[in-house]
Amino acid sequence: MTFSIAAIDKVNKEVGFAIASCCWDSGRVCSAQTEIGAIASQANGNLSFLHLFFDKLGEKMSLDDILNHFREVDEDIETRQVGMITFEGESLAFTGDKCDSWAGHKTGENYSCQGNTLVGPEVIDSMVKAFERGKDPLMNRLCTALQAGDDAGGDARGKQSARVLVLKKDCWPGSDILVDIIIEDHPEPVKEIARILDVRSILVQGYQLFGDFSKASDEEKPDILEKIEKFMEDKTECRYSDFWTGLGMMYYKMGNMEKAVNAFRKSLEISPPLMKSLKGNAEKGLLPRKLADLIFEGR
Repeated sequence: MTFSIAAIDKVNKEVGFAIASCCWDSGRVCSAQTEIGAIASQANGNLSFLHLFFDKLGEKMSLDDILNHFREVDEDIETRQVGMITFEGESLAFTGDKCDSWAGHKTGENYSCQGNTLVGPEVIDSMVKAFERGKDPLMNRLCTALQAGDDAGGDARGKQSARVLVLKKDCWPGSDILVDIIIEDHPEPVKEIARILDVRSILVQGYQLFGDFSKASDEEKPDILEKIEKFMEDKTECRYSDFWTGLGMMYYKMGNMEKAVNAFRKSLEISPPLMKSLKGNAEKGLLPRKLADLIFEGR
């Protein structure tokens, strides 16, 4: 009832999966662990396979032996579909004889691609071609593969949910989750994931610029600030409100009070209720009083 791909990027040390289905919460039938591997257990999915897979990998069991273990513990194995990938690039897939048609899979270097209740084999073929051609980061390659499968017809029953997860060790402070986008109910769940990935890309660009500024020398800061100003020119959605206040504090610390005030006021234009929070911060001493008085002047 699903099409999915589990994959790794050896160069960037990333592992993840992408999945889409007519069913609600399709992402729960997949799992990944940082620098270990990923698995999809779908069709009439046995979710116990998810933890068994990692347990057996921890015991140094091969994928062939893991699949044989699944056969031993599950009398309904022929109703299951499984795709597995290890962090070393070993892949294996299984499609039971009793999976709803069309059902099948393909494996290759660094990926396992599988699906059932599909319009036909062209779904898997399209996903594989898209993934193998891709040179982008793993999250984008997974999304592109998922979109290719969707464009080829995807789930024969329709569309509802999708998920893309990618893990990378210590990619964020205290977290290995590079990206985890879950769409539970949407007329175009795969396209929505692609849209959110685009938003993420822009936000990450902003985070990187602000991070570069914080680490830069005094001589380097003006050039980076110019890049930040260019980046911020058209950013008027609420997700950029913190960027504007951050920019305001940069200006303040560099002694440009006028630009600092304008940046904070831009944030207030985007999110008017923020005024109460800023006033509270001023009272706590978290926002410099001199700057706060100018921001609130006439308001």
